Amino acid sequence: MMQIEQLVLYSKRGEVRPLEFRVGELNVITGDSGTGKSALTNIFRFCLGGSRPDVPLGPISQTVAWYGLIVRIGDVRLFLGRPAPDGSSETTLAMLLVNPVAPPAFGDLVANTTSDEMREYLAGMIGIEENLNVPAIGNTRQPLAASFVHSLYYAFQGQGELANPRVLFHRQDEEWQKQTIRDTLPYFLGVQGLEQLRQRRRLTEQRRDLKRAEQRLERARNESLDVLDRVRGLLTEARDAGLQVPDDEEATTSELRAVLASLVNTPIESSPAVDMSGQFEQVRAELAEQRQRAREIVEELQGLEGFSEVAASYEGELTEQRARLVSIGLVAVEGQDAECPVCGADLHGAAEEHQTVTDWLAGVSRRLELAARDRPRVEKARSTLLDERTSVLERIEELNGLIASLVDTNDMVARERQRVNVQSYIRGKIAEYLSASDVVGADDFAELERIVDGLRASVAELEASLDPEAIRSRVESAVARVNREVGQIAGELGLEHAEEGVRLDVNRLTVVADTPEGPAYLDAGQIGSGLNWVGYHLAVYLGLHRFFITAGRPVPRFLLLDQPSQAFFPPDRASGGDLEELDDTDRAHTRALYRLLYDEVQRQSGALQVIALDHADFEDDWFQDSVVHRWRDGDALIPAAWLEDRESDGAGDDAARDDIVDGGEDGIPGVDSGGE
Repeated sequence: MMQIEQLVLYSKRGEVRPLEFRVGELNVITGDSGTGKSALTNIFRFCLGGSRPDVPLGPISQTVAWYGLIVRIGDVRLFLGRPAPDGSSETTLAMLLVNPVAPPAFGDLVANTTSDEMREYLAGMIGIEENLNVPAIGNTRQPLAASFVHSLYYAFQGQGELANPRVLFHRQDEEWQKQTIRDTLPYFLGVQGLEQLRQRRRLTEQRRDLKRAEQRLERARNESLDVLDRVRGLLTEARDAGLQVPDDEEATTSELRAVLASLVNTPIESSPAVDMSGQFEQVRAELAEQRQRAREIVEELQGLEGFSEVAASYEGELTEQRARLVSIGLVAVEGQDAECPVCGADLHGAAEEHQTVTDWLAGVSRRLELAARDRPRVEKARSTLLDERTSVLERIEELNGLIASLVDTNDMVARERQRVNVQSYIRGKIAEYLSASDVVGADDFAELERIVDGLRASVAELEASLDPEAIRSRVESAVARVNREVGQIAGELGLEHAEEGVRLDVNRLTVVADTPEGPAYLDAGQIGSGLNWVGYHLAVYLGLHRFFITAGRPVPRFLLLDQPSQAFFPPDRASGGDLEELDDTDRAHTRALYRLLYDEVQRQSGALQVIALDHADFEDDWFQDSVVHRWRDGDALIPAAWLEDRESDGAGDDAARDDIVDGGEDGIPGVDSGGE
């Protein structure tokens, strides 16, 4: 699990300040006040994905350009780098390297990811799986998934927390954090995790299956009451539509449903579709042509009759005029010469006027002969037209009959199409009924009821396992295991009420002692003295880590404690925490606290790392072996060399720092492998 190997600070001038830590051991950084010990808590949190380092204004904020942390998770080493933001601003830029050979050089620092992405990666590395805490019905807060950020509640105890009786957990006094700790602690205790999330999804699926099964059973019950009438009604409709339906009054409901199914599956017999639109057009076109020809024949016959009437009238007029001339002797007849009707003189060879009359009469005679010759041709033409008219009229009658026949055929096709449509509608109605209805026998009813009962039992079981009361009961069971460890540790430290029974109250987030007078709460000031305040904080945190380690829960395996000895020093202490300021009792208490921490990491055989920041510096060998850094006599978190001439170098270093933070023009690439 996650432990700290090294903290690396990079100055604005490119200098590197590495701070080594030993995994699986007690690591003590001891030193005077003002050396930067308390800033480590916020620096660690910033490297682990926080928005800003929150370091005091002074040497750290004025000199540090990048913060880096090398952590080990199993066999994997990670470099987590963060550029220092300007002033009190925030940043999401981050650098993540996997298995680096060594911390990157100052010139190689470049943001290649974001703090959110880095935290998601760390969550996956330590094993935080998909989870969700769903508040009980009636609560207005939203469901919350435990994340890597929430696991850090159990990795830190700041200077204002460790000896504060009103605050038990890290950041507990910040807005909304108290409820967040309550909502996420069940996951880290193993009560709510991926299995519970799967159970919630399974519950949703089985509720849906149960609803469908209950609906099917209800439909089956309803159908069984009136199914016979419904089936016979559909068969009657099918018979009226022309479908072939056997008439069997003695058939059972199942047999009648089989008939309905056969009607759906049997294709409808229908005449092939006939497209008569072309025939209609052809007949109509020919009928129009014949009618036009009949009109033309009538007009031609009328012309011939008019011609004959004019010729006959002209011939009669000429004959009558000639007869008049003959009657008065102007025209010679056989055996008689022409003579003057006035004087009776012989006109033969007479004057010119007589010759004119004679010539005119000769022309009339020729025209009469021509008219006589045209009469047979006119009659023949008239006879031909009459025959053609008869033929045309007969064809017109045939075409009218053909149109009437086509109309009848079209009506027949329409009726056939309507019959097919009606039958198709009835078949669709039957198919819908068969698909939506269930007709079951006694055995089938029993099977449906068995399925419904099984689903109801499964849903009830899942609801019971996911019930807030059941979850609360499992949380209480897990906390009871933690409380056994808390009581044991409290007894080892000789804390007040340890012999009477002490426990962690996960709702109030404090320690409560069960005294004869009633419960005594740490946050209510009912458990006093600095030893008890610090001791119970350590007892709860070590008890939780024992549980986390035993259960294999995804929580960082380090614990950073800021000044465990602070409760024993007077507020107006003269020096930076010299043990000589303490009386023998307080010095013994402080030593006992550190011996507890030392023994605990030994007990866990490397599974737990404790980093303590303090003024205390005991001469015991085990304590001296645990000291990894001693910041006194000018030595501190920020080397003295970094502070020299920082004012003159500030402008240029700020520009260099900005270049590093920007990470070039390419933005934020993916996570680098960074080494082996």
